[in-house]
Amino acid sequence: MKKKYILAADVGGTSIECGLFNADGELLNAKTLITSEVILSDVAECLAEEMKRRMIEQGITMEEVCCIGLGVPGLVDTETGTVLKAPSLKWNRYPLGKKLHDILGIPVFVGNDVNTGLLGEVEKESLQNVKHALYFMIGTSIGAGLLINGEVYAGSQFSAGEVGYMVTDNDVLVDGFQPARPGYGYLSTQAGGFGIAHKYKEETGNPVTTKQLFKLAEEGDQAAKQIIDEAVRHLTTAIINAAAILNPEVILLGGGVGSELVPYLSKIDENLEKYVPVKPELRISTMQNRSVLYGAYALCSKHLKDL
Repeated sequence: MKKKYILAADVGGTSIECGLFNADGELLNAKTLITSEVILSDVAECLAEEMKRRMIEQGITMEEVCCIGLGVPGLVDTETGTVLKAPSLKWNRYPLGKKLHDILGIPVFVGNDVNTGLLGEVEKESLQNVKHALYFMIGTSIGAGLLINGEVYAGSQFSAGEVGYMVTDNDVLVDGFQPARPGYGYLSTQAGGFGIAHKYKEETGNPVTTKQLFKLAEEGDQAAKQIIDEAVRHLTTAIINAAAILNPEVILLGGGVGSELVPYLSKIDENLEKYVPVKPELRISTMQNRSVLYGAYALCSKHLKDL
């Protein structure tokens, strides 16, 4: 029987989306799970069960599936499928690829979520025909994917693009800082979704989602506006510094927070023009938080010569 389907998952700090693709890269069905509920039990087993449900819904069997692709936040050993460090999931050296392979019996390919999302953008939407790009994924935390000569660059120890650890305030070098979560870097604390929502709750006592926070700022809530304005300043500094080092054709902003930055885009672009010798084109992803899921499909197709 010809294997003509691929299972994929975007394992995020807030939610997990599992999907089933055909060999042409068409998403046939998908389901979103709440991460905080899944990590209470064995994540690999929960993923396996949800993937089985994706197959049942489509009326196919495991014999028709060639492999599984996963995008995970944190440092990932792409050769072994081990998640070396994922602060938002509280994982250290979690053998996700091996565990899922042991349960389902088919090849599993695991990548960092931002690098996987970058593959999705190249495959599907905003970065087609681009050779040099910087993809800032601004979600629960912050990371970047580097596209150099048309290839995703992972670094010597799988940690290239960990811009969430950038320091965008000189005082931190003297005074230090309190991370929003254990293991979070400075930029993720100041401008990531969890960090800015946490800051709003600390200041006002009111818990909010990042989407609600941007809505409050739009409606004139001064605390929300101040927090977001400060976050955008930190992001702008990081984007300028990264652009000066890498000289990309395009800087693409994605993720849940990134998609909310449309009203701030012209100001970020203005500062790029002012401070970078060769200004890249600044874009916002149009993939509606699906870049990692499509990238997980692309991760598989990249490893398999014949689907």
